[in-house]
This record gives sequence, structure tokens and C-alpha cells, in this order.
Amino acid sequence: MSKKLEPNNNNNNNNNNNNNNNNNNNNNNNNNNNNNNYFHINFINHLILSTLSLTGLLLFCLIGFSYLKPYEGADSPYCKGVYMSPAYAKIHAFDLSHTKFASKYSLYLYREQFKDSMPSYSSSNSNSNSNNENFNLSGTPILFIPGNAGSYKQVRSIAAETSTQFFDNNEFIKNLNLNSNNLDFFTADFNEDFTAFHGRTMLDQAEYLNDAIHFILSLYKNNNNSINNVNDNKISPNSVILLGHSMGGIVARVMLSLPNYLDDSVNTIITLSTPHNAPPTTFDGDLLNVFKLTDDFWRNGFINDNNSKLSNIAKKRLENVSLISITGGILDSTLPTDYTTLTGLIPSNHGFSISTTGIPEVWTPIDHLAIVWCDQLRKVLAKTLLQIIDVNSITQTYSLEKRMEIFKSNLLPGFQKSSEILKNINMDYNLPYKLKIDLKQLKNSANQRFIKLPKNLTKKSEIYSPPIHLFYVPKDENFKFNFISSLKPSNIQLLNNSPAPSVLLCRTILKDNKLIDNYQHNYKEFYDYTTDITNQFAELECMDINKFIYIVPKSYSNFENNELYALEIPSNILSFFNSIVLVESNLDINYLNNDDFVLADLELEKSSYHKLGDSSLWKLISRGNDITIPSHRSIIVDIDIPAIKSSMLAYKLDVRYIKSKTEKFSPLICQSIKGETKWHLNIDSNKIITSIINGNSPFTPFIINDPSSHVKLKVFSDSLSSDQLMDIYVSIDWFQSLKLLVLKYRLSIIGFPICITLLIIAIQFNYYSKYNFYPSYGEIMLYISNFKIMSFLLIFYSILSSLTKSSSFFGKLIEFLDPVERNNLKLMDKIENKPVEINSIFMGIDEPSLWFYGLIILLISIGLNYLIYNLLLLILNIFIKFSKLKIWNFFNFPKINYFSNQRKTLSVIALLMLVLIYLPYQFAYIVCVLTQAFSTLNLFISYPSLNSYSTQENQNLIEIKESSLEKINEKSNIFSTIPNNTKEPERHLYPKKSLILLENFKNFNLSFTILMLWLIPIHVPVLIVWIHDISLKWQTPFSSHHNILAILPIIIFIQLLNQGYMIPTLNSKINIFITKALLFYFSVYSLLFGTRHLYYLHTLFNFVCVWFLFIMIQDWGNGHLENFNVFMVSKDYVSKIH
Repeated sequence: MSKKLEPNNNNNNNNNNNNNNNNNNNNNNNNNNNNNNYFHINFINHLILSTLSLTGLLLFCLIGFSYLKPYEGADSPYCKGVYMSPAYAKIHAFDLSHTKFASKYSLYLYREQFKDSMPSYSSSNSNSNSNNENFNLSGTPILFIPGNAGSYKQVRSIAAETSTQFFDNNEFIKNLNLNSNNLDFFTADFNEDFTAFHGRTMLDQAEYLNDAIHFILSLYKNNNNSINNVNDNKISPNSVILLGHSMGGIVARVMLSLPNYLDDSVNTIITLSTPHNAPPTTFDGDLLNVFKLTDDFWRNGFINDNNSKLSNIAKKRLENVSLISITGGILDSTLPTDYTTLTGLIPSNHGFSISTTGIPEVWTPIDHLAIVWCDQLRKVLAKTLLQIIDVNSITQTYSLEKRMEIFKSNLLPGFQKSSEILKNINMDYNLPYKLKIDLKQLKNSANQRFIKLPKNLTKKSEIYSPPIHLFYVPKDENFKFNFISSLKPSNIQLLNNSPAPSVLLCRTILKDNKLIDNYQHNYKEFYDYTTDITNQFAELECMDINKFIYIVPKSYSNFENNELYALEIPSNILSFFNSIVLVESNLDINYLNNDDFVLADLELEKSSYHKLGDSSLWKLISRGNDITIPSHRSIIVDIDIPAIKSSMLAYKLDVRYIKSKTEKFSPLICQSIKGETKWHLNIDSNKIITSIINGNSPFTPFIINDPSSHVKLKVFSDSLSSDQLMDIYVSIDWFQSLKLLVLKYRLSIIGFPICITLLIIAIQFNYYSKYNFYPSYGEIMLYISNFKIMSFLLIFYSILSSLTKSSSFFGKLIEFLDPVERNNLKLMDKIENKPVEINSIFMGIDEPSLWFYGLIILLISIGLNYLIYNLLLLILNIFIKFSKLKIWNFFNFPKINYFSNQRKTLSVIALLMLVLIYLPYQFAYIVCVLTQAFSTLNLFISYPSLNSYSTQENQNLIEIKESSLEKINEKSNIFSTIPNNTKEPERHLYPKKSLILLENFKNFNLSFTILMLWLIPIHVPVLIVWIHDISLKWQTPFSSHHNILAILPIIIFIQLLNQGYMIPTLNSKINIFITKALLFYFSVYSLLFGTRHLYYLHTLFNFVCVWFLFIMIQDWGNGHLENFNVFMVSKDYVSKIH
């Protein structure tokens, strides 16, 4: 019958063939069109990806290059070198009987040779010092706490200077503080522990130091050389001053919150470059928890509406504590200066933060290590420490109020001193001094508004009395008095001891003033500048204001006489007085050398104040701002720049004016914002200044609508000698702005790129769940590089900072996505009595005008992913080529199949037991990464015919949406060689299943390896701490790091991948939804919270592995779990991967 049907069949076949041929021709035409479209789309995607990646990498390199460029001007280092003769006496008596940490840490006593009395050891026991008298302690105890990987020897510079000042300049110190005493510097040796990486280490140090304070105070009891007061009564101190460097300052604060703290044993803490407001690293959850608990303890100690047990303990311990935070400014390349502020932590009457650029007689930025030895700073600190000592007090220090007064006087710039004029005198009573002045002396100065000394060929007054200049203060308008001089104004009682004049605030004594009769005897001194021929005179009662003078640097040089003296008295102070009197000394100013001068003026307050631009940062960015200061200006001009408030930008100040030859000094500009002051000196014609500020910063607290949160300038100039205008142009210094990103976002180099990596993996799983095909990492990078997706990402990253502001509704909503507990803003509000905010999401920027930083982050993230992926491909290709040359045969490297599954399982169990008992889980993670990387490498070496990056073999992913798995197999030309011994019925399975599984398995392993590599930096710091402790033969209780549940899912999942198991296709809608949701949340969390909570990325990665294991177990229970090896080989064929 077949033969009979053949013709018909042939005819039918012919017709069918003709139809098929026509269809094939049509299909070929369509395929050609599709191929052309595909090539066009593929080329555009490649172009977009390459352009964006190269742009990101270029920006990354530019940021690195800008970071290497040294600072100039006010941000340049000017520290002087130091010399000392150090000696360190180890205190062996502080052993295990006093603290359990004695085998790990040590305590030393510093002694400056030839000044301090040296400890003496009895010959019977030279290695221990049970006899307290042998230490020869006669000073006030102070304990130095080194920082992260710091040394106990870092105390030597400040300790040596303190001894030098006390013993060599004792008369000067006694004039400053009659009750002063030398300091006994104790210092802790932590064996260079990494405090910044590990919370448990910080607690160990704090607990050890509390024990050390117990021991130190016990040394002073029954000590023959103990401190003697005036009555020769021996006083044993009950408190120790704490001086902490870097993380040592945090340890000092932690000490007061621990159970073993001795009440009232600490009342003064001075910290140098300490990150009070935010942890410098976020690799360890314990570290962040210690920071939060310590901050909450301190905040509860300063609020009154909380009567909890913790709050009551904190109030008792902190009621007399002062905390001073000193930062080195922008030159500190280890720690962002923004982290050292005390906003929302303590009230202003208990402490403050200050930059070294604003400390009088320091005026220089200092890097992180130099801050403990910089000569200018150590001199100020030594003088300050000696001033706060009260040898007659059991605490060995003055009261909190007096200590704060000393700290403010020595460390703050001094602009605030004039506000204390009224606090120092009762205006209802007579002022200290009475002046009687001949009115003839005032005939030329009745309406005087400025004075300039010396005056050439000055004619002496006919009256034999010092020349007197009087500024009458009108009451109808608000006036401001300005004074600047190269000579420090003299107290009127010491007027003729130097050529410096005296400056007095005075008011007229009225005859009908009843107070005269009652309080006339209260005048401290009476100065009569009249003579026998005086016909008319005026009587004034005055107060000397020389102690309210503040110091101004003249130049950046390190020579002596580098100071000017300035004074500003605003209208609210002048309103209580009638006049300002300047009394010249009988010793004339040496005007021939033109070195010394005195300038003063009395101007309308509104003419001394100028506003440069408005508060719009975008206007400043796009157009810049400028101002012209008139020629007849005050010698001190205040300029307010509301737009300069973000620390994310560097600003350029272009100062233009024509310098006069008769000027007494070159103009200088003081820049101030919050607790930071900088001096821009030696300003000449067309001077360009780079201004970097400590304004509102990412991830740190700030006060909303704080009037001090934007830049204010003070321009000092000899306007009395020059009639030239001064123009100031403000713009953005973009290259220096890139430099600022390094310290603020150095931790973001992990979180932001991981977001892109997880986004790629999520899209891979999306296609895998739909089409049983797992695309390569490079394919998805090309896929998201199409115009629509990339445009969306660019727009999203641009507006994300505005959306995530802490004050926005969306920002508050997003905070619920973060399970990590945050700082209590309500406590901060109560501390400051003002609303406080922290921008801790994404980049932490609250300024909408800085939207472009989001684009920079996106481009760098794409660029780094592109770089990492291509580097891995390069490494794989190199190993593949070497494998073909069979070079590895000369080395006896074990294959993966060298170890049986049984031995692998035993290895996993052994690793888990070690984690439980001894190893931190970070070590196990590094082992897993190495295992996964080696397994992936062997996989690519074993099957080198597939290119995991190329998309040309599989065509555009758009075709996948319209294709079934069979169509993909039909179009694919990537079939590997099928083993010759494979049975015929099984051969048809290979193109359809084995090769797709091979493609999937390789692509997934490579993507998973990239993700694991990104997470390595999170685990390394804790591992470094563990290795360091091993070297010290100390087993730190890594309690949280011995949790096997934190690593068990990762180990098991890596083991399954190593055995050839692939994640099954996601068929269940619930599984698909959970997988996408988990990867999406992981990606979003890395982007929004990754910078400040890096440690939590490991937790999320662990959850991902748990979920993958659950999917595998689910499919294994259904009998559908596929093993890569089963489909690639027959029963008697051994795969290369095994």
C-alpha cells in the first residue's frame, strides 16, 4: 500500500516541500532582518555599557588622583618637630590579681628624663612593684589611651611638654594657676589592638582600663611623695584625667558605662581625632552595638525627664564630666572630621568639639597620627592640662564650670569672648576704674570714628598726660567697635610697661547718680588725667577689656611674633556704655620700623555686615556668587554665605583687590562654620582660595535650621590705609570636591557595587524561572544597558538622595526596611533643645542640588562590576590556555575528584566544629570563597568551549521571551562533544538538556563567585583581629563570631555546588516571588543601608543561601533535583569536573 500511496505522497510531499521552502525563505528573510536588528541592538548595548563603564572607571581614577594631590593654603600642614627624653616604667604589680586582662595588656608610667622623678625598684624584687612608694608619684594622675593599632609610646610628646612647662616654666604656670601640679602620665599598652574593627576588643580595653584606674588610685594612698596642699596635708586623688587618641576616646566613654567603673573616678576626658558621632567602620555588628549603647548611656545622663535605673546611673556618673573633642581637620586622612563632632551627644556646658585649625597658636590642620605629637598643639594641651589642676581638691581638678571656662579660653578662637563682657561685671554698680579727663584732650576726637597708630610726627599734647582717644557711642543707631593691633592691649594698671595702649569701655558719671555716693569706694583705681590749668573735665567710670582680646595669626610661618590681636564689640554690648576710650602708653610705638601698629574704628553695624548670595546651592553651582566690599569699609567685615553649608563640595574664593604699599598687614580671611575655624592668610592681589568646610555631612547628626550651619567669613584688612574695592567671587572647585568623596564613602565601595551585582543576579533568575535558561553575567549587563533601563536607573539614582532624606515621608518609610536599630533622635533633640536629624540612607545627602552624586555612584558601580567581570574572564582564559598546553601536568595539583564526597563531608563537619569552638565564622567564609573560586575555575577549564560572556551565540534576550526551551536548543550552536560511549537512545538528551544545564551551571557559578568576592572585605577586618590575638596567644571571646548558623547554610550550599547540583527551575509562583523579593531586598538594602551597616550584608547573603537550599531540598523531595554530572556523562564516563 505504501507503494500505491507513494505518488500521492510524493505529490503531497512536493507541495509540502514547496510550501516549506517558501516558509524557509520567508523565515530566512525574517531571520536576516532579526539578525540585523539583533546586531544593531547588541552593538548599541555594547556601546552604552562600554561608555558608562569607562566613564565610571575614569571617575574612579580621577577621585583617586585628586586624593593624592596635597592640600594648599589653610589646609597645608605646618606642624613643628618635637624633642624629648622619654622613659617608660612598666608596672608589673598590675597583674592577674587585679585584672583578668593582664596577660594581654600592660600598664606603663611615663617619665621625662632629667625632670620627672624616676621609679626605684627594690633589689629584692625588681620585676614587681608591690611597694607603692617606689613609683615616686607626686603629680596628678592622667591616663593615655591609644587608638586603633596605636602604641603606648604615643603619650611621650604631650607628657614631655607638660613636664617641661611645669618644671622649666614653673613661675609662668603658677601665675596661670596657683594650684597647679605636675602630671603623672600612665599609658596603656594594648599591643596595637585593632579597636576600630571589633566591638568585643573595645569592651575588653574599657574593662581593663577601669581596673587600671582602681590600681592607679591605690598607688597614691600612703605614698610618701603624695601631693601636699598648703597645710601639708596629704591628699590622695580619687579621679584620673583621660586622654584618648582616635578609638581610645571611644574606649574612654565606654569605660563610664561599664559595671566595673569606679564612681567619680573620671571627670575630664580629652579626645584627639575620635569618631564620637559615627563608627569609622561597620564590618562588625558588635562594634555598632557598643557605639549605640554607649551613646544612649551618655545621652540619658544629661536629660531630666527619664527616671529609669539606667538614666539615674548615667546622671550620677556624668554630672561633673567634661568632654573635649579635638580634630585635626581635613588633613586627617584616616577619619572624616565630621565624625568627631558632639552634636546630640552632650550639652554645651559639658563639652564641645573644635578643629586644630581654629585653636589659638595652633592654626594648622593635623593628620591622624601627628595630632599626638604636633608641637603647637602639645604646648596648648600641656598648658590647658596644668591650668585645670587644683591640687587642693580630692578630684585634683577644678569644678566643671571653671574647667569649661579654661577649655573655652584656651581652645576656642575667641570670637565669643566679647559676649562675656556683661557677665563679668554688674552694670548696676560702679565699674572698676574711674577716669578724670581734660576735655581739651578730646577736642580732636569728639566725633572720632577711627584711629591709626603710630602717626608720623605726632605732636605731643600740651597737657602732660598720655594721649587719649575717645569714641563716642551714639544711641540713635547700632554701632560696632573693631580693633586690631600687633601689640596686645595692656591692662591700664600696667599701661607704661609696654608701648601697647589700653582699651576701656566707659560711661559718664552723672552728678545726680545716687550710686556714686554709695559705691565710690568700690573703684579699684582712679586715674586723673587733668592738670592745674584744666578748666573742663569729664568723669568716666570704665572697665578694662584687654582680657576679651582674641588672637589672629599673621602668617603661616613658624617664626615668633606671628600674632595679631583683635577685638569686636557689637551694638548689644555697646548699648550699656557711652564711649570707648583708648589710652596710649608713654612709650611710643616704634613707627620707624613700621612693624607695630594699632587700628580701631567705630562703624555702623549694618555697614560691617554683608551677605554674599542667597541660600540656593544650585545657583552657586551653576552661576557662582560674588560681592563687592566698598573701599570705605570697616577694618573687620563680616560676610554671610548662606549657600555654603554642604561638606560634600570644595569651594573656590577668588579675592580681587589692589594692594596698597602703606598697608600695615596683608588682608586675611577667617572662615568659620559650626566648631571649625580656618584662617586664609597672606592674601594678595587676585588670590584664589580653596575652602573645604565641615558643614552638614552624611551619616552624622545635625541641627535643623542651625544658624551656624553655613559659612561665615571675617575679612581683616587695613582699610584705613587703602581706598581700594575688594571683590570676592565664590564658585565650586570640582577637582577638590572629588577628593572629599574618598573618606566619606570609602565603605560604600562595597555596598554600592553589590547592588548592581544583585540586580544582575535577580534578572538572571527571572529568565531562569521563565525559560529554563540562566543567562551569563555579561549578557545581563548588556541587557540592562539598553536605553530604557539605563535611563530609568540614571533618573532613579539622581532623585534617590532627595527621596531618602530623613525629613521626607518616603525617607521615614524606607527606614522600616532596615532591621538594625538606630540612634534615638528624641534623646538628641532633648540634648540640643532643638530638632536633630541624621541622613543615614543611601549617600546621606539632604541637598537636592547634589543630585549628580547619585549618577557618579551609579557609573562607578557599573564600572567596577564591568572591571571585575572582565578581569575574571581574563583569568579564566589564561588558565584555559595554560590547561591546553598541559603545563599543569608538571605540577601535582590535586583534582577536585581527588577527595571523595565522604572526605569532603568530614571536612565540612570539621570546619563547623572549629567555628563553634575556636575559629570565627569569617575564616570559614574565606574558605568557602576559595572553594567556590577553585570549583568555578575547574569547571571552566574542564568545559572551555562555551564563552560565558558572549551573547552572540544565544542571540538577544528579547528572543528568549518569544521562544520555548526547544527553540533555544534548535538555534544554539554551542553543543559540546558528546562522549562516544553514550547510548543512542540517550544522545538526543544532550543538546536539549545537558548543554543547557552546562550553560546554566557555569553562568550561575560565575555570578555567585562574583557576589562572594564582593563580600570578602566585610569579613577580613574581624579575621585580622583574630589573627592578631593569636599572635599574642590570647583567645578573645568572639561570642557572636562563633555562631555556626551564620555560616552553615553557606558551607552546605557551596558543597552542593561543588558536587554538581544546580538550583532547580523555579516553577512555583511562591518560590519565584520569594526568590525575586529576597534578591531585590538584598540589592536595595546594599544600596540604601550598605554603607553604614556593612556587616548585615553577610546576614542577608546567609538568608539567600538558606533559601537556595530550601529550593534544592524541595526539588530533591519531589525527585526533580538535577545534578550536573548525571546529564553530562554516562555511567562509565568520568567528567573532568570530578
